Amino acid sequence: MRRAMCKLPGGKMMHVDDEAEIIEAKKSDEKVLWIDIERPDSDDLRLLEEGFGFHPLSITDVRESHTAPKLDEYDGYVFQIVMVPTSISEDRVEHIELSLYYMQGTLVTVREQPWPALDALWDSVQHDPVRRLGKGAQTVYHTVVDMAVKAYEPVINFVEDEIDGLENEVLDPDDGVDSLGPIFRLRRTLRRISRLVRSQQESVQRLASGTVKQLRKETCYLFRDVAQHLDLYSGLLEDHRETLAGLRETYIGVASNRLNLVMKTLTVFSALMLPLTFLTGLWGMNFDELPFAHEPYGFWIFLSVCLAVVGGMLWFMVRAGWMRKV
Repeated sequence: MRRAMCKLPGGKMMHVDDEAEIIEAKKSDEKVLWIDIERPDSDDLRLLEEGFGFHPLSITDVRESHTAPKLDEYDGYVFQIVMVPTSISEDRVEHIELSLYYMQGTLVTVREQPWPALDALWDSVQHDPVRRLGKGAQTVYHTVVDMAVKAYEPVINFVEDEIDGLENEVLDPDDGVDSLGPIFRLRRTLRRISRLVRSQQESVQRLASGTVKQLRKETCYLFRDVAQHLDLYSGLLEDHRETLAGLRETYIGVASNRLNLVMKTLTVFSALMLPLTFLTGLWGMNFDELPFAHEPYGFWIFLSVCLAVVGGMLWFMVRAGWMRKV
């Protein structure tokens, strides 16, 4: 699906869908042209390559999927790929790959999947084209990149909420849930997000530094604000990564402590049973002459001795402090 809008000198708006109309609108030096392409077909790619003269390498980038954002400068235009996260789970991050071409007065956005935020921006520009397009295509270019960057905020908030939940699970003494698997899955997801943010940082830093010749100084100032958001997100992700690393060590320590408590309990029971085993084995030998063997109350005397031994051992363990948390 392809759609295009063009603001002509004097504020007149024109929707151009035909290739010939798009090429004709492109020739005006004072126009503001925005073309949005969703699921590009061969005709769309041919329009980009032949109608706009975009480099075949950038067309290949549009056709193929990538794993990281990038920014390339060509003669007369800028080509950028941004990754827009759309949803996140404990072990997966879904994102949209958005390709952008910017040249004087013209912005082209290309994507394989719907992006509601971009559709909302398109409708907003249609309702108020004079204000939204009044400062040129560079302003729309900045707005699109800014929306793509701010889409990371709910993703980072999700990671923070997951970490809070894992902390409660790990530190809950009565919770026997195995949290090590979720910790590693969330850490892997966090690593993917961090890689996307770092790559995006490099692209936006170049746009903000003023080295991209196609951008005005005022637009570079706007991109500095976007770069600051990415710096903030990068710092938060690094903090979350360190928190997960500490949480893993804490979980291992807590699990080890729980195991020690179990072993301590079993050791106490074993220690109590050891003298009883000895006594029953001793009095259970097949000899005729054994103390109390022929006494009418011999069994009860033997049972009393066993209980006294167990009671004495328990008293000693309590006095020694061995029975705490057992």
